[in-house]
Amino acid sequence: MTDQNPRVVPGGARSTDAKPRAETTTDAHSQTDKFAGIQAELLLATGLSQNLREMLQFFMQAAVKALDLQAAHVYLLESIHTEAEKTESAAGFHYLQSYPEQAEQSSPHQIHRVEDTFKNIYPCDAQGYQIVEVDEGKFSIYCIPNVGNMVLHFKHGNLQTSVADSLKPVMQRLSLACHACLKITRLHSRINLNKVLEKTYEEQANQDPLTKLPNRRAFRYNLYQEIANSQRYNHYGAILYIDLDHFKNINDSLGHSVGDMLLTKVADKFTHEARVGDDVYRIGGDEFVYILRNVGDTEDVAISTAQSVVKRIIDSMADPIEVGEYTLHITPSIGVTIFPDKNTEENDSESVLKHADTAMYRAKSEGRNTFAFYDPEMQVTASKRLIIEDYLRKAINNNELRLEYQPIVNTSGQVIAAESLLRWHNPALGNVSPDDFVGIAEESNLMLDVSDWVLNAACAFVKKVMPNIGKDSAFKYFTINISPKQFKQQNFVTKLVEVLNKYGIAHKDIRLEFTENILIDNIDETILKMEELLAADIHFILDDFGTGYSSLSYLHRLPIRTIKIDKSFVTGFKDKSYTNKAIVDAIIAMADRMDLNCVIEGVETKEDAAYFINKGVFAMQGYHYHRPLSAQGFLNLMKIDEKA
Repeated sequence: MTDQNPRVVPGGARSTDAKPRAETTTDAHSQTDKFAGIQAELLLATGLSQNLREMLQFFMQAAVKALDLQAAHVYLLESIHTEAEKTESAAGFHYLQSYPEQAEQSSPHQIHRVEDTFKNIYPCDAQGYQIVEVDEGKFSIYCIPNVGNMVLHFKHGNLQTSVADSLKPVMQRLSLACHACLKITRLHSRINLNKVLEKTYEEQANQDPLTKLPNRRAFRYNLYQEIANSQRYNHYGAILYIDLDHFKNINDSLGHSVGDMLLTKVADKFTHEARVGDDVYRIGGDEFVYILRNVGDTEDVAISTAQSVVKRIIDSMADPIEVGEYTLHITPSIGVTIFPDKNTEENDSESVLKHADTAMYRAKSEGRNTFAFYDPEMQVTASKRLIIEDYLRKAINNNELRLEYQPIVNTSGQVIAAESLLRWHNPALGNVSPDDFVGIAEESNLMLDVSDWVLNAACAFVKKVMPNIGKDSAFKYFTINISPKQFKQQNFVTKLVEVLNKYGIAHKDIRLEFTENILIDNIDETILKMEELLAADIHFILDDFGTGYSSLSYLHRLPIRTIKIDKSFVTGFKDKSYTNKAIVDAIIAMADRMDLNCVIEGVETKEDAAYFINKGVFAMQGYHYHRPLSAQGFLNLMKIDEKA
């Protein structure tokens, strides 16, 4: 855009070609009232927002309307930083915005005379302005001290000096509003900066800069909190103190940079193996700590949970780690302590950490790449679990597992069914109780293999027995215990039907026994599988009823016809408390009202049997009638030829 005969008129002076005009007193009053109205309207438009851009937008919109302007434009000093993008500049000013927005396409600083005026108008006071007249119209350029310039683009013939003069107090007020917005913006920036600095400081104070794991400071605070929680809510927590074996050799031989990269990869492994809700910390050098939260309500469960995490860590570290051009092998020594320790008052964070550290050095002394509990008795328990798991892995191939069958009788004493019970005899360990190994199998990856063996062995025996049961016999079916892991397999029903068909067994000849653990995760999915089983004419029994937490909540939704009252309520029934008997009576009454068959486990005496016969239960099972029998013993009981 080029200038055509531009004319600059300083503020307060009349243009040389302005024609004299006679004004009456009435006209003068009318003009005064008009200017006063415009001033009031524009003054109200200032200060409508604490945001500079928004506030100027409100003002320019009001000015364009009140003064019948072509457009209004704002330029800020280069020293003022706003959130606006500064895409254009002129004479030390940055173009900010225009109203209406389409006026941005022809912003006035592209006119040389206007740009020169930007240079001339500074420095100035709030009263300063200049008028630039070109073919495109007249521009009234107002100085906003220490902020920038406001450019009002008048249409031809609309700008009079008296109008420009009347806007000076408005611009002074606008200047104050701009300064207020800038001050608020700087204050917000300072506050935000302080927040960022605070957050950065907090992260630096609580985070290891190398691995980005929380550091010793964060660990001590969180351990204090978790010890308090464990005591308040009566559960156990655990500390795993980990030291990397021979890490110093890597630093000395390959350099600290390789050692640092190795530590970051180890930290990633540790984080990956942590349970949800647990935390991993680097407390210095090659030392790491886990806080395991709520590892169980009993000491045995706590030991088991902590041990399973430890084993995952050791197993994950067995794989080599690639660091640049090197393939490195590093192993951990892990000390474990369970808290709170009921046998001592030393349950403060310092003592708990010291115990874990002591246990870690015990692991070092035992050959490294292993773990040790601080409490020797816990160590014995953990070691026993490891030994059992190791032998159990070989039990199937070594033909060490077998099934026994405990008869279930009706109130007349007739055998109507038999439960298949898993037994294990190991040459080194002797007879291992199911209480000792079933839980270990569940927590490891062994349960599916064991469950498959049980299903096949039971079906093979059912095939042998059922064709030889007389038509007049009360005996109807065998029960097979199904583990939660086995039941939760997506193809459980399909695999079960395949095994039954493989042995040519009628589906009605078996019942599946589930414990309440299958209800914990997804009750809807459980119901769908049960309905699938029923559609295949496979029925089931809810075992150990009363020991879980879900039965009463979901029993009415489950397609179950038989429940077993757990033997813990029944064994030694005559010596049980009134409360225990009341619970059993209530379950029997509930089963009767819901039309459920109720089987009583653990019936050991004649008195117990008489009590439950009088209650009209469906069936009973226990030493008073029959102990678990070997396969041959069961055949003898049922008078079946062993060569059948």
